[in-house]
Amino acid sequence: MVALDIHTRSAITEVLDAVIRTSDHDADVLVSRLYAEHIHNLFNYGMNACGNQALVKDCVVELFFLVGSRSDLLREGGSVDSNLFKMFRRLLMQEIVTSRTSIEDFFSAETQITQGLTSLQREALFLKFQRRLTYREVANVMDITIEQLRSQISKAVDLLLRREMSNH
Repeated sequence: MVALDIHTRSAITEVLDAVIRTSDHDADVLVSRLYAEHIHNLFNYGMNACGNQALVKDCVVELFFLVGSRSDLLREGGSVDSNLFKMFRRLLMQEIVTSRTSIEDFFSAETQITQGLTSLQREALFLKFQRRLTYREVANVMDITIEQLRSQISKAVDLLLRREMSNH
């Protein structure tokens, strides 16, 4: 998990300023509430997903602009949490492709613990255990079935347990 250092807090403040400037008055209450509840988790997810602070900031601004202008997007089925993450994930992936960054860099292995896991497995573990989303919410965010999600998490946990046992 990426720590929220002073530079990250500053970036989050910049995002809030940009969001408020671009939203209309009626949407301000919704946007402000969702922003306060979810910004740290979304920013952390984005930084773990790609590590590019400028790209993450742009996607967060775009996400809250979309929410402010079309709150119906949050009612696509699933919880508000999972819908926000799903929308944010789509925006991140679009920006990664547009910026010609390799999509393989999405949730790339940065630590020794996550080496050997696929990006799908790393993302699933992050959403399930770091963000504590339900299996249904994680599957919704990642656009996969619950069975596929359970399989990916099971394979990842098995690999991590085997690695742990071989170290002892």
